[in-house]
Amino acid sequence: MIKFDFNSLQPKKDEIEVFNEADFSLTRVQPDMDRILETAGKYGDVKNLIIVARGGSISTFRAFWHGFGKYISEKKVYFVDTVDPDYIFYVKDKCTPKDSLVVAISKSGTTVDVIEDVLGFSDFTQVIITTENDNPLHKIAKEKGYDVLPHQDIGGRFSGLTEVSLFPSVLCGLDISEIRKGATQAYSDFEKGLNDAKKLALIVKDLSGVGYDEIFWPIYSKKLVAFSELIAQLINESVSKEGKGISVVLAEGPESQHFLNQRFFGGPKNMIGFFTTVTSFDEEETVKVPEGLKGTKLRDGNEGNLDGIKLSDSMKFELKGTYDEAKKAKIPSVKLELDRVDESGLGYFTAFLHVFAIYLARAFEVNPFDQPEVEGSKKISFEARKNKGY
Repeated sequence: MIKFDFNSLQPKKDEIEVFNEADFSLTRVQPDMDRILETAGKYGDVKNLIIVARGGSISTFRAFWHGFGKYISEKKVYFVDTVDPDYIFYVKDKCTPKDSLVVAISKSGTTVDVIEDVLGFSDFTQVIITTENDNPLHKIAKEKGYDVLPHQDIGGRFSGLTEVSLFPSVLCGLDISEIRKGATQAYSDFEKGLNDAKKLALIVKDLSGVGYDEIFWPIYSKKLVAFSELIAQLINESVSKEGKGISVVLAEGPESQHFLNQRFFGGPKNMIGFFTTVTSFDEEETVKVPEGLKGTKLRDGNEGNLDGIKLSDSMKFELKGTYDEAKKAKIPSVKLELDRVDESGLGYFTAFLHVFAIYLARAFEVNPFDQPEVEGSKKISFEARKNKGY
């Protein structure tokens, strides 16, 4: 369901030993679909959905919502990924306890600012997704009588195909069985042999060895660009450690052409292009130029050249301009084209990103599942809370 154009780039080696150590046990974790549907059945009438979470616990559903859910659902969704009092006030002003549901997510149940938000919404009905032990968040759920769904034994950034995203998705009318179906297909496509996800990881690793240490990732789809936060977390947290890795700069195309193309083409030659789009858009619009304007000069042609052009083609032409220019400039670039953005496509793209991040981490010979450098700041911020000062 993803077509890859490697633009003549090929990995230097068919296989490297570290791929033998790639751990894909997450692909075999099965969410409790019956429990998800049963719990969701209690809250189908809520008008507002308030998602309280951080990082990987919120980014996948954010992608599902902005990529598909908001186009089909009448619900309003608020993402509370902060303790910013102005934003918390805004959400409470827009939502009332009687017509809203809070879904709070933390695998460990010890994410301090999530707990603060949960306590701040104590007047609202809540569903908690966490490990089913006596962690602080689970204790709040028991004290308040909130429903609890299990957080599977997967790190947050890899948890998006489990209860973490599937529960709020089904509340918004998405077909979660189709999401899982697409994910299962992608896991199957990309786990075996020298598949395209593995080739892509090898190409990136090879290029990093000759100075290409950033990925420029423009996404030519309003729906797919919703995955930007998840992509950034998967690559930065999975790959960049032990002084190794690669960073990623994500942007929405074609808008990216107006503020990043100068950097991509004119700045340091250290960027690999990952041009991403969709084959099929759900709707279509056609440009109509009035007769009286067709002769108006436009660049080296006229406005009449635009008459009858489909906007889906215009999106492809915009991508083509930058992608072909990258080829001319001999900037290493690839193109990824997802069939379409529906529930199955959401699952497929998410699963591909999981597998690619794991391959990329193993190519750099680091553990894809830890994030040792993120704990220090958490300790400092909690000490400040304990001491009621800075």
